[in-house]
Amino acid sequence: MHTASLRRGRADALIVLGYRSDDGSIHPLLKERLDTAIKLFRQYDYFYMMLSGGAVGSDRSEAELMRDYLVKQGIAEERLILEMKSRNTVQNVVNCRQLLRQHGLSTCLLVSNSFHIRRMKYIMKKLGIPAIFYAKRDIRSILTLQVRLTFLEIRAFRLTLPWIEKALKTNSEVNNRKEQNAAG
Repeated sequence: MHTASLRRGRADALIVLGYRSDDGSIHPLLKERLDTAIKLFRQYDYFYMMLSGGAVGSDRSEAELMRDYLVKQGIAEERLILEMKSRNTVQNVVNCRQLLRQHGLSTCLLVSNSFHIRRMKYIMKKLGIPAIFYAKRDIRSILTLQVRLTFLEIRAFRLTLPWIEKALKTNSEVNNRKEQNAAG
């Protein structure tokens, strides 16, 4: 899981996927994602940083919690785009794709934790969304925070498959409507 190839570099947007917050605070794994994103954002000067995650475990969305953390770390709020509706990784990706289009952005780099990268790559490939991926690989984090999640990720992968099929079906239906409108 943790050996997926990673690449950092230039893109129009840096996307950070949320992580469940049960008490309205930043989970250590989400903090790791955000701190990694801050370093990349400053190094490569992306146009925007997109924060993706709905209110899964708390009253506030993961995107709002991430925004507050990033602003406290000196990231300008006007450079942040919030996606606050998604409730799982497939919805994160689908909703971010829509936001990329709305903002005229064509390339992205997704930041997550290393246990999550392989599934993200699979989802992006299945949905036909080009991206590059990055995660901080820290052995201490992998052994203390991510080891249990690595095994849960296998289960999550299986649960992802119906969501991907739903997203592909929805995308196909939207494209068919567009073609019918263009022809009619």
